[in-house]
Amino acid sequence: MNNIEHVGRSNIQPRLLPPRALLLSLLVQLPPVLWSWPLNPSKVPVLVGAAMVVAGCVLNVWAERLFRRRGVGVCPFSPVPNLVSTGPYRFTRNPMYLGMVLLSASGPLLMGLPWNLWPAVTLAVWLHFRFVLPEEKFLREQLGVSYLEYASRNPRWLGFPGPRIPQTGVRATGQSGQPPVVLKCNP
Repeated sequence: MNNIEHVGRSNIQPRLLPPRALLLSLLVQLPPVLWSWPLNPSKVPVLVGAAMVVAGCVLNVWAERLFRRRGVGVCPFSPVPNLVSTGPYRFTRNPMYLGMVLLSASGPLLMGLPWNLWPAVTLAVWLHFRFVLPEEKFLREQLGVSYLEYASRNPRWLGFPGPRIPQTGVRATGQSGQPPVVLKCNP
């Protein structure tokens, strides 16, 4: 049975949530590792890969704890009583997704197989279109102007923040007038 209860206007349920997608991206990296055995990674990619593992774990744990402390659901499209803009959310609007991509990309570097980064790239593209963009719309509907101001100051992934968003015509309670999509994750 799916651990997601869907409430709202859309009938689409994510069958694959980001943590399972991360696991899948790591699993598909295994056959090339076995085919390339014995591995002979060089020192610099191993150090970069190890740093990426640490950064990915820190980002996910830090962001998850901030969500829990602020009463924000970790499951995508959970109710959002307030905006979390501290900690890693000062540098990226999606630290958990960024952490997952870093974890996925670390494997090929640790193994000395940089050509096997395709699962991490695939994960990043899938997360972007399946979760990041729809969640941005969801957050605009849930948080209104406060999210638009935050999004204009903070980058989606890493890098430059988004364009300055004009604040006229945006209601603080949402834009669409329809009930938001809400998913509940059961542990």
